[in-house]
Amino acid sequence: MMADRVKILLGRCLSRKVGNVLNRSSSIQKERTFASLCQSCNYKRHAVKQPHMQPLRDYHEYYSPYSPDEVYDIHEFGDAGPLICHNNEVEYLIVGGGVMGLSMAFNLWRETENFTLLKASKYMAPITAVVERDPTMTKASTGLSIGGVRQQFSHPANVRLSMKSAEYLRDIKYHLGLAGHDVPDIQFQPQGYLFLATKDGADKLMKNYETQIAQGAKVMVMTQNKLKELFPWINVEGIELATYGLENEGWFDPWSLLTALKSKLTSFGTEYIHGEVVGFKKEILRNSAVFLPHGSPADLTDNIDGVYIKVPHVDKPVFVKARIVINCAGAWSKKIAELAGIGAKNPLCDHEIMDTPLPVEPRKRWVYNFHCPDGPVFDCPMLIDPSGAYFRREGFGGNYLCGMSPPDDDSIDHSNLDVNYEFFHEEVWPRLAHRVPVFEKLKLKSAWAGYYEYNTFDQNAVIGPHPYYKGLHFLTGFSGHGIQQAMGASACLAELITTGPGDLCNQIDISTFSFDRFVINRPIKEINIV
Repeated sequence: MMADRVKILLGRCLSRKVGNVLNRSSSIQKERTFASLCQSCNYKRHAVKQPHMQPLRDYHEYYSPYSPDEVYDIHEFGDAGPLICHNNEVEYLIVGGGVMGLSMAFNLWRETENFTLLKASKYMAPITAVVERDPTMTKASTGLSIGGVRQQFSHPANVRLSMKSAEYLRDIKYHLGLAGHDVPDIQFQPQGYLFLATKDGADKLMKNYETQIAQGAKVMVMTQNKLKELFPWINVEGIELATYGLENEGWFDPWSLLTALKSKLTSFGTEYIHGEVVGFKKEILRNSAVFLPHGSPADLTDNIDGVYIKVPHVDKPVFVKARIVINCAGAWSKKIAELAGIGAKNPLCDHEIMDTPLPVEPRKRWVYNFHCPDGPVFDCPMLIDPSGAYFRREGFGGNYLCGMSPPDDDSIDHSNLDVNYEFFHEEVWPRLAHRVPVFEKLKLKSAWAGYYEYNTFDQNAVIGPHPYYKGLHFLTGFSGHGIQQAMGASACLAELITTGPGDLCNQIDISTFSFDRFVINRPIKEINIV
């Protein structure tokens, strides 16, 4: 704890170093100081549009990675450039149009509806925009996911997040239904997850089970004999214990959920922008009150004023002003964070909080589709083998989906979505055939690859504000759990952003998933990573 506080206080002194130079300098000296600071990062100074309207701070300035002639900015240069959303200004701007981003937009609307006097409407509610660079979603994690949902985690916050998401999914017709339209159907299959453990893993499995039960999850524990009785097609050799989810576990169709969310948000008036975020515009706030981890005050903080978006058929990036920016860019979240100076050299703040990157990167995972006419059907759960292999049925025609995390991620080329078929034949199939003998006769039909938004720090979500930037929030890094936790996590963050911590945040402590843990090196311990 003392070492953490020393780090923060040291950063405070380094941050103040820049501020003292500026506050003691004349206007010309300020120009020169900022120019020298920004030269290495290619930042250009933008003058305040109306300099006579001075804010109640010692210093006030905007910074952008672009010069005025390189962008369209209607807010600074009048009617310059095209309008890509309502007056190129929104209350909430969400980067990423997958299930995570659309869930965020949906729950922001719900929170707005709950606390506004006249209820939310497309004409009165705060404007929300979703930016997505690939509207076809061909490489997005959403469409390439197998859609599993479970409560069987080892950390209480993860259990509660998934339970909250399951509530939404269970009542999806109520939440996303539209008058005059077909009732949304995400094809939820409540077959449960079945975790198997050997003698070496039995104690951990039992501890996880106790945690899950304490949070209210419906899970049963089984001995080897009971497992064989309920699932006679399983080879129980070497299995000591098993846990089986009895409620709100199984799988669904992520694409159907994405489609239903889009339809609902269209009725809300949510704006969609086909484009790519290529930069941030920042407002420098001097002597503003901000507190770093452990409550240490900082003397300098930036406010995100908006983003620059490159849209098709427009020659220059377009600036969209936003009060709140939420990074839901999945596997590419780190690149978006770097555009804001997170994990990159920041000319205005020499502090380790800005040197700390968002540790989220794309990690490729392969999904294999095989056929076995004699395999289990109605009593087939999502089975998680102690070896790491998993499978579930796909429909009722003897088709199955399976996969396994590779033992060595560093040896894989994550820059493409090529499938490694040797991995199935050499690693996955032998494990499946050992656990389910009838799978000896399976036939591989097809396969695909998709990306995990992999948190290299602790494989858990990043939820909440950045400790330095006002107006920048994260909802990313779920490491394979995003589809199943999207609705619950976005509901918590929406409450935090709109009204502050309330009933939901009191039920689910999302501060566990804050960015602060990267700065003070305090990882979340989650054992049940698949």
